[in-house]
Amino acid sequence: MERESNPMEALCRSGCGFYGNPSTDGLCSVCFKKLEEESGAGTSGTSTGTSDTDADDKDPSKDKKKKNRCAVCRKKVGLTGFECRCGGLFCAVHRYSDKHECSFDYRELGAQEIRRNNPVVVSQKIHKI
Repeated sequence: MERESNPMEALCRSGCGFYGNPSTDGLCSVCFKKLEEESGAGTSGTSTGTSDTDADDKDPSKDKKKKNRCAVCRKKVGLTGFECRCGGLFCAVHRYSDKHECSFDYRELGAQEIRRNNPVVVSQKIHKI
């Protein structure tokens, strides 16, 4: 009885047996996708028209997928690549700043941390009587 009264656990209105969602008009995700595909192929609605143009925009970017390669030796690094603070991606050999031409200023970073952690404390001058 509780399941039937709870709108979040209502069955899909197409009768597939899965639970529907009120945000998808009472359909489950599978039936909702099928309905979108059918309506997109049969009619030229504004919501499906924009999604078609978005999909066309994404296809060229998939063709030019960025490869994870070391910036120095161009070796494929995959998931084991090391990202430096200078913004480059490097293999295990070139990950250290002295092994590649790193443009990040570690000395200035250290100086900023010291200034932030150790503020200058100036006491008030005491007037002698």
